[in-house]
Amino acid sequence: MGRAAPALLVALALPLAACGGDGYPDKPQEVAKAYVATNAASKCRFLAQELIETLTERQGADARRACRENVQRFAEPKSVKLREAEVEEHEAEVEILSDGKEAKLALERKDGRWRIAGFSE
Repeated sequence: MGRAAPALLVALALPLAACGGDGYPDKPQEVAKAYVATNAASKCRFLAQELIETLTERQGADARRACRENVQRFAEPKSVKLREAEVEEHEAEVEILSDGKEAKLALERKDGRWRIAGFSE
């Protein structure tokens, strides 16, 4: 996969909806929407470390730094809408419409937090 493709996937861009006491969303739908709605560097916290490393082709802190730099290069969407969500105990698939384009996000629950583990279109 070339560098443009990972950057584009990382750039799928969302503001925080109902969040837990520490500001992190409680539901996978909220995590997905929060990720897609923004191009802020802080959105990388919603991604699983393994996904960040795959997308950036880097490891550890270097991968997180590359993620934060990549996501800021893309425009923030004007419209983000939740389309559908299938939620199980530790896995979820969420469909989002971002500026009319559909994106599917696979999420996993680890250590009490939902994180995006993959994307598809």
